[in-house]
Amino acid sequence: MFRFGIDALIADPVAIEGARVALLSHPAGVTGDGEESWRALASVPGAKIVRLFGPEHGIDGSAQDMDAVGDSRHAGTGLPARSLYGTTRESLSPSAADFEGVDVLVCDLQDVGARYYTFVWTACLALRAASAAGVRTIVCDRPNPLGGEIEGEPQDPDFTSFVGLMPVPVRHGRTIGELARAFHRARAPEADLTVVPMRSWGRRRGWPDSVRWVAPSPNMPSLATARVYPGGCLFEATNLSEGRGTTRPFEQVGAPFLDAGRLAGALTELGLPGVRFRPVHFRPMFHKFAGETCHGIFQDVVDPEAYRPYETGLRILEQAARLRPSDFRWRAEPYEFETRPAIDLLTGSPEFRERLDAREDLAGFLARQRRPSPPADLARLYADDWPVAVAIGGDHDAGKTTVLEKLVPMLRARGMCVGTVKHTPHDLDDDVPGKDSSRHTAAGGDPSAFLRPSASTVRRREALELRRLLDRDFGDCDLVLVEGFKSLPLLRIDVGRLGPFSIEFAGKDRSQDLGALVDELARVAGVVR
Repeated sequence: MFRFGIDALIADPVAIEGARVALLSHPAGVTGDGEESWRALASVPGAKIVRLFGPEHGIDGSAQDMDAVGDSRHAGTGLPARSLYGTTRESLSPSAADFEGVDVLVCDLQDVGARYYTFVWTACLALRAASAAGVRTIVCDRPNPLGGEIEGEPQDPDFTSFVGLMPVPVRHGRTIGELARAFHRARAPEADLTVVPMRSWGRRRGWPDSVRWVAPSPNMPSLATARVYPGGCLFEATNLSEGRGTTRPFEQVGAPFLDAGRLAGALTELGLPGVRFRPVHFRPMFHKFAGETCHGIFQDVVDPEAYRPYETGLRILEQAARLRPSDFRWRAEPYEFETRPAIDLLTGSPEFRERLDAREDLAGFLARQRRPSPPADLARLYADDWPVAVAIGGDHDAGKTTVLEKLVPMLRARGMCVGTVKHTPHDLDDDVPGKDSSRHTAAGGDPSAFLRPSASTVRRREALELRRLLDRDFGDCDLVLVEGFKSLPLLRIDVGRLGPFSIEFAGKDRSQDLGALVDELARVAGVVR
């Protein structure tokens, strides 16, 4: 069953028991049951929240973008809330005095999967400041709602800023915990960092269906907004309205000087994948063009898996600039404490701006954005896909469960997370001592699933049933050992009657001892320890 990092910390709070805790969070900092993180932490015996920090938009999430937030008093706890988003670069990090009387900093912030969403970098700066003050840091991990796909080249090293403190792809495919680990290794190796991972989350999942979305910032009201944000944020660097002051920010873009029909038509002709462009007219209540009617396009994402938000955003800018070159402008005001062009900070170099201004062909630049170098996997906490499933087959009483009972502890001793599945076409009772389902659990399978016809009223093809099970409950496993599903083309360990460990693995007709088998299982699971 899926759970956030904060849920895992509350379930096993040894790291904060008896500690004086500073919490960095915001309104999206909630448990899986919807309880505020500060309230859940306050219930841990012996732990005491003594300080609160708020990122951009404030700890209560009420401030608009790039609004300086002052220190305040938290309504729930009555404690002072120190703002980590003021009027200067120095305000972005806690001071040494902020950590007086603090033993551990807990960060519980929801990211949206784009490098310019600032909460990740607030957590990283707080980690470094906590380390300098001799304070431990715990980052409670949360899902990347965009999953694991990456898009957009990492920045030129000279163009790192608060909208990207390290060179990473625009759509980075990592969680806030993984990026904190990468920052720790690259920029703050002396820090005492613990990342509490999520339970049962794989990178393909994106946002879990079982969890309701809570807006992490005022203009991120839905998952649909997060989906378009890697491209929609680019409009901040122009004189186009990104839809702030309306109910559909970032999904729509426009300006009084644009022709909605012409822009929608030009974009449609490009044949961009996964998206349909609709002419739209809107009147922002605040922000750019407040009270004026803007004409532009609405992005109707019809195929989220095919949709490329960053490339789509670049293409929208390209067409708007070319349709109305006399009116289109780049943002000239300071942006996130920088005086360099905002578009250069967001795209990571001056190249896009300079090529567009010169009316050069953007095909080569755009092609590079589709397949950027992936982020370093040293900080990876979760599988990129469903875990590797390996079937254990053989005749009745050949010793399949016995082999599994030997393998699971040996694999776990290697540091692998191993789940097990027992599938049978018969209706049998669960947790009967000595029976296979009970033996799976006793062997250390975590999770351990027992599937039989009466366990569900939903009937699916076996392949789909197993895939959905792995996606839902085994997302944090390196390997899943499966008894049953005989018809599926899985990697297979065949247990023969010559002895319980006479094994034919992955179609290779040879017997192996268990040590060699464990080596091969680790190899096919892609686990290097």
